[in-house]
Amino acid sequence: EERQTLLVREVDHRARNALAVVQSIIRLTRAESKEAYVAAVEGRITALSRAHVLLSQSRWQGANLSRILDEELAPYRRSEADKIVTSGPEVFLEPATAQILALALHELATNAAKYGALSSTLGRVRLSWELGPSRLLLQWVENGGPTVQPPRSEGYGTRVIGASVERQLEGCATFDWHPDGLRFAMSIPLGERSRQEE
Repeated sequence: EERQTLLVREVDHRARNALAVVQSIIRLTRAESKEAYVAAVEGRITALSRAHVLLSQSRWQGANLSRILDEELAPYRRSEADKIVTSGPEVFLEPATAQILALALHELATNAAKYGALSSTLGRVRLSWELGPSRLLLQWVENGGPTVQPPRSEGYGTRVIGASVERQLEGCATFDWHPDGLRFAMSIPLGERSRQEE
């Protein structure tokens, strides 16, 4: 009975968290048309859903960073496998970190497909990560796409990535709107249950 009560509380907690994320997606998403709004909301919820599937497969112990990347970037690799190159050690992430990274990667890839390197046949993205003593350092570098101009105002993707990484994960996120392509970097602390996989 105690175990069942604990499990019910855990399911309750996860459901509230998921609904809070969905609510913020709906509130903060802006679009020029109803169709664009629906597509943006569906894309973001689908990114969360893919992360949820990976986490449920591990019974909510966490998720492998490489698998999250594969899931989130697969739609952009269908035509050319080398369009997005990833490199880094195998890392197992805690559930909250995995969900936030999945959403952040979805936003970066969507932005690149609309305005950046993935919108051009010559464009490429390099995504690399490394482990520090207690931190994960991740870099997203675009090149070969259209000339980049810094945005006039902060969009949903920039806001959600910054807020999630900095407030929820107590990390640091930086956007460099370089003319050759966006350069994004983030650094997040890794919890005790996150680890480098052998």
